Amino acid sequence: MTRTHVAAVSERTGGAASSIPAGLTMTDAVHRRLSADIVSGRLAPGDRLQFEMLKQRYEVGISPLREALQRLSSESLVTSEGHVGFRVAPMSLRDLEDINSMRLMLETAALRDSLRNGDVAWESRVVAASHQLSRSPLPSTPDSPEAEHWEEQHRVFHDVLISACGSRWTLVFCRTLFWQFRRYRRIILAKYWSQAPVRTTIDAEHKRLVDAVLARDDERAVALLTTHYENSARRVVAEYRRVHGEGSML
Repeated sequence: MTRTHVAAVSERTGGAASSIPAGLTMTDAVHRRLSADIVSGRLAPGDRLQFEMLKQRYEVGISPLREALQRLSSESLVTSEGHVGFRVAPMSLRDLEDINSMRLMLETAALRDSLRNGDVAWESRVVAASHQLSRSPLPSTPDSPEAEHWEEQHRVFHDVLISACGSRWTLVFCRTLFWQFRRYRRIILAKYWSQAPVRTTIDAEHKRLVDAVLARDDERAVALLTTHYENSARRVVAEYRRVHGEGSML
């Protein structure tokens, strides 16, 4: 969809498209908002994604919604039910374990390659992303404005760490797995992220990782990234089991 098409849709939807960031199509904007609502839990696992409801929620037409949902289906954030429509993808402990295992396999390999290929400019980007993340307020609730900002800075930091790996497809798959895991991690926000020691722990894990990267100590960097991800997954699993037991998430 071109910017001209976006403007036309804006007229039909009372100007909803006028807030679309430069360079994004209507489909891009809807995809971004749907992704955020799914990952944050505002659209819960298993929820039916009916077109009439979505049209009112996002003030857009059927075409960009359908394209955005198809894209989300390819990213496994929604499931297609043939002619029936779409649902928010379910969640389970088994999937969480699989996601975390795949993240570790791909990102540790990508980090090794980045340490081998990365130059001084890459190191500078790592330091800048780490500083930006450390200065971002840690959210106290999953739906606060700070939550979206912190999550974005966290994504950027981990993206930059592996950005010199030299494999576009590795980066694509790592980004997909990051979004998948983020859905699970959001369930612990209310319990853990309002506690002061959590900020200290998270910042310390990131700082040690950056220090190992700058020292070009690939074994230590990989070990620290592994521990960082395993600790996060362990907290999510523990909180899920405390609240839901051993069954599948809703």
